[in-house]
Amino acid sequence: MKITIKDSFVKLFYRLFSVVSVSKDIRQRNYEENINAWNDYKERYLSGGYIEHQAALTNMIYGRNYSADYNSCEIIALYNALRSFITDEKDINAISFPKLLTQFEKRGITWGGAYGTSPFALFKYFKMAGFDIKGYSYRQWMRICAKEKDRADFENVFDTFIFMAYNNAKTVKDMIHTMCITKENGQYKIHNDYEGSRSYDSLFSAVTGYKNGQSRLIIIFGIRKQ
Repeated sequence: MKITIKDSFVKLFYRLFSVVSVSKDIRQRNYEENINAWNDYKERYLSGGYIEHQAALTNMIYGRNYSADYNSCEIIALYNALRSFITDEKDINAISFPKLLTQFEKRGITWGGAYGTSPFALFKYFKMAGFDIKGYSYRQWMRICAKEKDRADFENVFDTFIFMAYNNAKTVKDMIHTMCITKENGQYKIHNDYEGSRSYDSLFSAVTGYKNGQSRLIIIFGIRKQ
């Protein structure tokens, strides 16, 4: 019962406090400052085209005076998911992280950036962009994982995954983190996990292995191109 109450509260919070956007003036100011900061970040940290070092985004701003190293994990997960669908390396620059930040400052940012971005806004983004996306809550996910065939079907049907999890399953005070998981050479790799972007032999192992098993999933999305 405690799990249900906690998850329900978190989801309701994101729905209620992600409807007010950041003002146009702030969005424009942030975007102008973020362009140069992003170019510097790309030169220093963007290995393989994926964002793996959120802590280095100190010079980028997301929302009302919050630095992106603190609150941009959902947008990073979105960026990395989009990156996973690019097959031609020359097209990587077509994804603009500053533009994504600006877009969600207008619609989807939570409490002006104090609590990151609504996962439901990410879901809507992929839907509007023409992707096939399916989401499961923790309890739904556990029911799927209880049956090997259902779990394998979900892992095989979708190409990329985004999951939001408590950093500590025992308390929400340790905050929440959102990450992208990609399939690479038969492995499932978590990007921007603060643990060296670790790889696992299954999606289930990746989700349960984050924070050495001390975390717990809140919601997971499977994404593929239609």
